[in-house]
Amino acid sequence: MSDNKPLLHEILAVEQDVKANAERARSQLIETFRTKQSHFTGMRRTFRPFSVDEAAGEEGGERLEAETQLAKTVPEQLEQCLREVGKALDLGMQVDEANTRAKADIEVDGQVLLANVPATFLLQLERRLKEVQAVLKEIPCFDPVRIWSVDPAADKKHVLRAEPVVTIRKKRARKYNVMVEATKEHPAQVDIVEVDEPVGEIRSYDWTGMISTGRKEAVMEQVERLIAAVKQARSRANTVEVDRSRAVAKVLIDHLLAPVRG
Repeated sequence: MSDNKPLLHEILAVEQDVKANAERARSQLIETFRTKQSHFTGMRRTFRPFSVDEAAGEEGGERLEAETQLAKTVPEQLEQCLREVGKALDLGMQVDEANTRAKADIEVDGQVLLANVPATFLLQLERRLKEVQAVLKEIPCFDPVRIWSVDPAADKKHVLRAEPVVTIRKKRARKYNVMVEATKEHPAQVDIVEVDEPVGEIRSYDWTGMISTGRKEAVMEQVERLIAAVKQARSRANTVEVDRSRAVAKVLIDHLLAPVRG
C-alpha cells in the first residue's frame, strides 16, 4: 500500500465530524438568511445644505450623517457554507467508492465460512447477529436434575421425555384398635385412629421441547465467536485504500452557484 493514501477505517473515523461541520454550516447560514439580513446591506446618508453661514464657521458641501458597512454578501456566504458541504460530499463519495472494494473473509478457527463479504454487509450482519444473540439469551432450559431421553414416539423432533415420577396415592381411613376386650359386664374399649392408607400408585410423565443448559451455553459461545469473526473481517475490509481524487463537490457546487457568481 502506498503511504499517501488513507485507509477506509481512517476516513470513517472522521466522517461524522465532517458531516457535523457541514450541517452546522448549513444551519448557521439558514439562521443568518432569516434573521440577520442587515449583514448583507450597507448604507451612507449625506446632507448638502443649499446655503451656509460662513460667518458662523459653517462649511458648504456634502456632509456625512450616517453610515453602516456591508458585512457580508450572499455569494460569499454560500461559497463558505458549501465548502463545508463539499467536504462532506467528497468524503461520502470516497467512502462509498472504497466500500465497493472493501471485502474480507469471515473466518472462525481458520475455516472460511463466507468469502469476499462486502464491508457494508458485514456491518449489517454484526447488528443482526447481536439481535439473534439477544434471542438466544432467553432460551428456556429443562430441569437438569431429572433424567431426560429422546422420545421416539413423539410426532416432533427434539422432544424429550423424563423418567416418570412415582408417588403413592393415599386415602384417609379409620382404624379401630381394641384396647380392652369386652366382658359380660363391660363393652370393649376401642381406640379409633385416622390413618392415610395407600390406595394406588401415580406415575407422572413429562415431555419437553427445551434444551439443556450445556447446549444453550454452546450456542451462546457459537454466536459470540461468530460476532467476533465478523468484527475482525470488517476491520480487515476497512484497510482498503481510499482514492482521495474521487471528488464530486467542485463540479456540483460550480454548477449550483453559476447563477450567483456572475
